[in-house]
Amino acid sequence: MSMRIHTFKNLRVLLITLFSIFLAQLANAQSPRKNDVIVKRDSSQIQALITQMTNEKINYRDLGTPDSVKTYIYLDQVAKVLLKNGKTINVRDSIQPGKIPPDSVGQYADLNNLPTDPFEKSIVMANSDQLRDKYEYHHNKSIDGKTGAIVFTSIAVATLISGVIVTAVGDDPDDKKFGGALAIAGPAFGVVFGSLSFNKYRVHRKKAEKVKTELEKRGQPLTTFKIGPRFDPFNKSGHLTLRMTF
Repeated sequence: MSMRIHTFKNLRVLLITLFSIFLAQLANAQSPRKNDVIVKRDSSQIQALITQMTNEKINYRDLGTPDSVKTYIYLDQVAKVLLKNGKTINVRDSIQPGKIPPDSVGQYADLNNLPTDPFEKSIVMANSDQLRDKYEYHHNKSIDGKTGAIVFTSIAVATLISGVIVTAVGDDPDDKKFGGALAIAGPAFGVVFGSLSFNKYRVHRKKAEKVKTELEKRGQPLTTFKIGPRFDPFNKSGHLTLRMTF
């Protein structure tokens, strides 16, 4: 009998350990990338450290070589760029590099018939650059919400299964109490926070879609290039900088 109790206690410890490893893997899967990735049009990938992006080419260090040499690649060879902060830049043939003339605040709004909803009013009154910033913000927030919903739902399922197993195979009262608590508390925690995360995803996704629709109505692209001059006083050199908004 003592050996059986010892076995079930070991099983409980094993389940807790496996569950902890599972959570760590989930967290690690959602962490930012360790480096940038350049995906070429032939689907091959370059593990890189991007140092500069222009409307013509990408300067980077090739992490696939021992000495991490500096090199570059022209944008017409690139399909997309996966940044280490988790963002993705799609290089589209339909978007020509260059500066897009800015529009003014309220240029597209019907000032005599403005929406009563504050968010919808802010959309029609914003210029297109502000709309692109809004889209990026709500799009990123929706991704965070979707990720959280997946993680917390996985926690709910994992704890429910673990609790049922401990309760079913354990003869010791402590094992059954632990299994029952795990089967109830874990799913409850996962469902509550999973629902909150899903609601965050739903709300921000809806807002991002409204911003995208407004940009399409104006005939404005979701992605734009901004080029500006910059002077380096230390090296006494000037160059152009590029900001990509998407």
